Amino acid sequence: MPDLYATISETPRETQEMLGDALTIRANETQMVEMRRRYFSWLDIPEGGAGLEIGSGTGHVTADLLRSTTLSEAVGLDPSPVLVERSNDLFGNIPGLSFVEGDARSTGVSDESFDLAVFHTSLCHIPNPDAALSEALRMLKPGGQIAVFDGDYATITVGLGPNDPLQACVDQIPANLIHDKWLCRTLPQRLRRAGFEIARCDAHPYMSEGEASYFLTLVTRGADFLVNDGLISEQGCHCTLINQNCL
Repeated sequence: MPDLYATISETPRETQEMLGDALTIRANETQMVEMRRRYFSWLDIPEGGAGLEIGSGTGHVTADLLRSTTLSEAVGLDPSPVLVERSNDLFGNIPGLSFVEGDARSTGVSDESFDLAVFHTSLCHIPNPDAALSEALRMLKPGGQIAVFDGDYATITVGLGPNDPLQACVDQIPANLIHDKWLCRTLPQRLRRAGFEIARCDAHPYMSEGEASYFLTLVTRGADFLVNDGLISEQGCHCTLINQNCL
Protein backbone atom coordinates (compact mmCIF):
# COMPACT_ATOMS: atom_id res chain seq x y z
CA MET A 1 0.00 0.00 0.00
CA PRO A 2 1.41 3.45 -0.89
CA ASP A 3 2.17 6.10 1.71
CA LEU A 4 -1.17 7.72 2.62
CA TYR A 5 0.56 11.02 3.34
CA ALA A 6 2.07 11.05 -0.17
CA THR A 7 -1.41 11.09 -1.69
CA ILE A 8 -3.27 12.71 1.18
CA SER A 9 -5.20 15.19 -0.96
CA GLU A 10 -6.76 12.24 -2.81
CA THR A 11 -7.91 10.40 0.31
CA PRO A 12 -11.39 10.70 1.87
CA ARG A 13 -11.94 13.55 4.29
CA GLU A 14 -12.31 11.15 7.22
CA THR A 15 -8.86 9.70 6.46
CA GLN A 16 -7.32 13.18 6.36
CA GLU A 17 -9.02 13.99 9.67
CA MET A 18 -7.66 10.76 11.21
CA LEU A 19 -4.13 11.59 10.08
CA GLY A 20 -4.58 15.11 11.42
CA ASP A 21 -5.60 13.76 14.82
CA ALA A 22 -2.42 11.67 15.00
CA LEU A 23 -0.29 14.65 13.93
CA THR A 24 -1.88 16.76 16.66
CA ILE A 25 -1.09 14.18 19.34
CA ARG A 26 2.52 13.99 18.18
CA ALA A 27 2.97 17.76 17.89
CA ASN A 28 1.85 18.27 21.49
CA GLU A 29 4.07 15.59 23.02
CA THR A 30 6.62 17.13 25.37
CA GLN A 31 9.54 15.33 23.72
CA MET A 32 8.47 16.50 20.28
CA VAL A 33 8.17 20.11 21.44
CA GLU A 34 11.63 19.92 23.02
CA MET A 35 13.19 18.38 19.90
CA ARG A 36 11.86 20.97 17.50
CA ARG A 37 12.75 23.87 19.76
CA ARG A 38 16.22 22.40 20.13
CA TYR A 39 16.90 22.62 16.41
CA PHE A 40 15.04 25.92 16.13
CA SER A 41 17.69 27.32 18.50
CA TRP A 42 20.43 26.39 16.03
CA LEU A 43 18.94 28.46 13.21
CA ASP A 44 20.57 31.71 12.18
CA ILE A 45 17.51 33.68 11.14
CA PRO A 46 17.55 37.42 10.42
CA GLU A 47 15.37 39.51 12.71
CA GLY A 48 11.97 39.88 11.11
CA GLY A 49 12.64 37.19 8.50
CA ALA A 50 10.16 34.99 6.66
CA GLY A 51 9.95 31.21 7.02
CA LEU A 52 8.15 28.45 5.16
CA GLU A 53 7.26 25.02 6.54
CA ILE A 54 6.81 22.55 3.71
CA GLY A 55 4.35 19.86 4.70
CA SER A 56 2.88 21.75 7.63
CA GLY A 57 0.14 19.27 8.55
CA THR A 58 -2.01 20.66 11.36
CA GLY A 59 0.08 23.81 11.70
CA HIS A 60 1.51 23.26 15.16
CA VAL A 61 5.15 23.36 14.07
CA THR A 62 4.66 26.42 11.85
CA ALA A 63 2.99 28.26 14.72
CA ASP A 64 5.76 27.25 17.11
CA LEU A 65 8.36 28.39 14.59
CA LEU A 66 6.86 31.88 14.59
CA ARG A 67 6.50 31.85 18.37
CA SER A 68 10.00 30.54 19.17
CA THR A 69 12.26 32.33 16.67
CA THR A 70 12.95 35.82 15.34
CA LEU A 71 10.72 35.29 12.29
CA SER A 72 7.98 37.85 11.77
CA GLU A 73 6.24 35.79 9.09
CA ALA A 74 5.68 32.04 8.83
CA VAL A 75 3.79 30.21 6.10
CA GLY A 76 2.68 26.58 6.27
CA LEU A 77 2.26 24.77 2.96
CA ASP A 78 0.50 21.41 2.77
CA PRO A 79 -1.19 19.36 0.03
CA SER A 80 -4.17 18.45 2.23
CA PRO A 81 -7.09 20.90 2.04
CA VAL A 82 -8.50 19.38 5.22
CA LEU A 83 -5.29 19.95 7.20
CA VAL A 84 -4.89 23.47 5.81
CA GLU A 85 -8.46 24.19 6.92
CA ARG A 86 -7.71 22.78 10.37
CA SER A 87 -4.50 24.83 10.61
CA ASN A 88 -6.32 28.03 9.77
CA ASP A 89 -9.04 27.20 12.31
CA LEU A 90 -6.44 26.63 15.03
CA PHE A 91 -3.92 29.36 14.27
CA GLY A 92 -5.31 31.60 11.55
CA ASN A 93 -5.85 34.53 13.93
CA ILE A 94 -2.13 34.83 14.77
CA PRO A 95 -0.53 37.83 13.03
CA GLY A 96 2.18 36.85 10.57
CA LEU A 97 0.98 33.25 10.29
CA SER A 98 -0.78 31.75 7.27
CA PHE A 99 -1.45 28.36 5.68
CA VAL A 100 -1.87 27.48 2.00
CA GLU A 101 -2.35 24.40 -0.13
CA GLY A 102 0.52 23.36 -2.35
CA ASP A 103 2.84 20.65 -3.66
CA ALA A 104 6.35 20.65 -2.19
CA ARG A 105 7.84 19.81 -5.59
CA SER A 106 6.12 22.66 -7.42
CA THR A 107 4.87 25.31 -5.01
CA GLY A 108 4.26 28.24 -7.33
CA VAL A 109 6.06 30.47 -4.80
CA SER A 110 8.27 33.21 -6.23
CA ASP A 111 12.05 32.84 -6.30
CA GLU A 112 14.01 34.00 -3.24
CA SER A 113 10.92 34.58 -1.09
CA PHE A 114 12.03 33.10 2.25
CA ASP A 115 14.91 33.23 4.71
CA LEU A 116 14.13 29.74 6.03
CA ALA A 117 12.59 26.54 4.69
CA VAL A 118 11.65 23.71 7.06
CA PHE A 119 10.74 20.10 6.37
CA HIS A 120 9.54 18.73 9.71
CA THR A 121 8.81 14.99 9.34
CA SER A 122 7.51 15.64 5.84
CA LEU A 123 10.33 14.93 3.38
CA CYS A 124 10.06 11.16 3.98
CA HIS A 125 6.51 11.29 2.57
CA ILE A 126 7.34 13.07 -0.69
CA PRO A 127 7.88 11.02 -3.85
CA ASN A 128 11.02 12.46 -5.47
CA PRO A 129 12.37 14.29 -2.40
CA ASP A 130 15.22 15.66 -4.53
CA ALA A 131 12.70 17.76 -6.46
CA ALA A 132 11.33 19.12 -3.18
CA LEU A 133 14.82 20.08 -1.99
CA SER A 134 15.58 21.82 -5.30
CA GLU A 135 12.30 23.71 -5.03
CA ALA A 136 13.20 24.77 -1.49
CA LEU A 137 16.55 26.10 -2.70
CA ARG A 138 14.79 28.12 -5.40
CA MET A 139 12.47 29.74 -2.85
CA LEU A 140 15.26 30.68 -0.44
CA LYS A 141 16.92 34.07 -0.46
CA PRO A 142 20.72 34.15 -0.89
CA GLY A 143 22.20 33.01 2.42
CA GLY A 144 18.90 31.42 3.46
CA GLN A 145 18.72 28.24 5.52
CA ILE A 146 17.00 24.90 5.29
CA ALA A 147 16.19 22.64 8.24
CA VAL A 148 15.18 19.02 7.67
CA PHE A 149 13.95 17.03 10.66
CA ASP A 150 12.83 13.47 10.00
CA GLY A 151 12.70 9.99 11.47
CA ASP A 152 14.83 6.93 10.82
CA TYR A 153 11.72 4.85 10.30
CA ALA A 154 13.72 1.75 9.35
CA THR A 155 14.53 1.34 13.06
CA ILE A 156 11.16 2.08 14.68
CA THR A 157 10.38 -0.45 17.40
CA VAL A 158 8.02 -1.07 20.30
CA GLY A 159 8.71 -4.77 20.84
CA LEU A 160 9.60 -6.04 24.30
CA GLY A 161 10.91 -9.35 23.00
CA PRO A 162 10.89 -11.75 20.03
CA ASN A 163 7.58 -12.08 18.18
CA ASP A 164 5.91 -9.25 20.09
CA PRO A 165 2.54 -8.75 18.31
CA LEU A 166 2.71 -5.00 18.82
CA GLN A 167 5.92 -4.92 16.77
CA ALA A 168 4.04 -6.64 13.96
CA CYS A 169 1.57 -3.75 14.11
CA VAL A 170 4.24 -1.06 14.09
CA ASP A 171 6.09 -2.76 11.21
CA GLN A 172 3.09 -1.83 9.07
CA ILE A 173 3.72 1.90 9.57
CA PRO A 174 6.76 2.27 7.27
CA ALA A 175 4.99 0.12 4.68
CA ASN A 176 1.80 2.20 4.66
CA LEU A 177 2.63 5.67 5.98
CA ILE A 178 6.22 6.35 4.88
CA HIS A 179 7.41 6.80 1.29
CA ASP A 180 11.13 6.38 2.08
CA LYS A 181 11.94 4.89 5.49
CA TRP A 182 15.69 5.18 4.79
CA LEU A 183 15.58 8.89 3.91
CA CYS A 184 17.70 10.08 6.85
CA ARG A 185 20.56 7.85 5.73
CA THR A 186 20.74 9.46 2.29
CA LEU A 187 19.79 12.98 3.36
CA PRO A 188 23.30 14.53 3.52
CA GLN A 189 24.05 13.45 -0.05
CA ARG A 190 20.66 14.64 -1.25
CA LEU A 191 21.14 18.07 0.32
CA ARG A 192 24.57 18.50 -1.24
CA ARG A 193 23.29 17.43 -4.66
CA ALA A 194 20.53 20.02 -4.39
CA GLY A 195 23.12 22.75 -3.79
CA PHE A 196 23.09 23.12 0.00
CA GLU A 197 26.04 23.23 2.36
CA ILE A 198 25.52 21.28 5.58
CA ALA A 199 26.20 23.42 8.63
CA ARG A 200 25.09 20.89 11.22
CA CYS A 201 23.86 17.31 11.40
CA ASP A 202 22.63 15.86 14.66
CA ALA A 203 20.44 13.14 16.15
CA HIS A 204 17.45 13.55 18.45
CA PRO A 205 16.71 10.29 20.32
CA TYR A 206 13.01 9.64 20.82
CA MET A 207 11.79 7.16 23.40
CA SER A 208 8.17 7.21 24.43
CA GLU A 209 7.13 6.15 27.92
CA GLY A 210 4.12 6.40 30.20
CA GLU A 211 0.92 6.78 28.19
CA ALA A 212 2.93 6.84 24.91
CA SER A 213 -0.02 8.51 23.17
CA TYR A 214 1.57 8.91 19.76
CA PHE A 215 3.05 5.41 19.67
CA LEU A 216 -0.40 4.06 20.50
CA THR A 217 -1.71 5.73 17.34
CA LEU A 218 1.00 3.87 15.40
CA VAL A 219 0.07 0.55 16.99
CA THR A 220 -3.66 0.93 16.37
CA ARG A 221 -3.19 2.17 12.81
CA GLY A 222 -0.75 -0.66 12.13
CA ALA A 223 -3.30 -3.14 13.44
CA ASP A 224 -5.89 -1.69 11.07
CA PHE A 225 -3.49 -2.16 8.15
CA LEU A 226 -2.97 -5.82 9.15
CA VAL A 227 -6.74 -6.36 9.14
CA ASN A 228 -7.26 -4.51 5.85
CA ASP A 229 -4.51 -6.56 4.18
CA GLY A 230 -6.04 -9.80 5.43
CA LEU A 231 -3.02 -10.68 7.58
CA ILE A 232 -5.03 -10.90 10.79
CA SER A 233 -8.73 -11.13 11.60
CA GLU A 234 -10.54 -8.21 13.16
CA GLN A 235 -11.27 -10.36 16.22
CA GLY A 236 -7.62 -11.38 16.49
CA CYS A 237 -6.56 -7.76 16.20
CA HIS A 238 -8.97 -6.73 18.95
CA CYS A 239 -7.74 -9.49 21.25
CA THR A 240 -4.10 -8.56 20.62
CA LEU A 241 -4.67 -4.91 21.48
CA ILE A 242 -6.66 -5.76 24.60
CA ASN A 243 -4.03 -8.23 25.81
CA GLN A 244 -1.38 -5.56 25.37
CA ASN A 245 -3.55 -2.91 27.10
CA CYS A 246 -3.80 -0.77 23.96
CA LEU A 247 -7.57 -0.43 24.09
